[in-house]
Amino acid sequence: MLDTTNWAEYPFIVNGVKFVSKLDPKGYFYEKVERLPNGLFTDENCRMVMELIGDPSTMTASELQDELDRVNDGATQALVALA
Repeated sequence: MLDTTNWAEYPFIVNGVKFVSKLDPKGYFYEKVERLPNGLFTDENCRMVMELIGDPSTMTASELQDELDRVNDGATQALVALA
């Protein structure tokens, strides 16, 4: 399991379900995300959840966690979690 204690957090909501993207500030993606226009990373996270997981408002917390575990499998610099 990754230690994400010091990672940057970017909260977002999809259909009433609260998520947080976590990025390693020493990782490749962090600088790129910080340079994006305001709101773009949030929009992309919301789209990604709907595309890769489906509508989270129709799932139980356990189902959501299972899907997030699948999506985050092998992650080293960024992940999405329930907030």
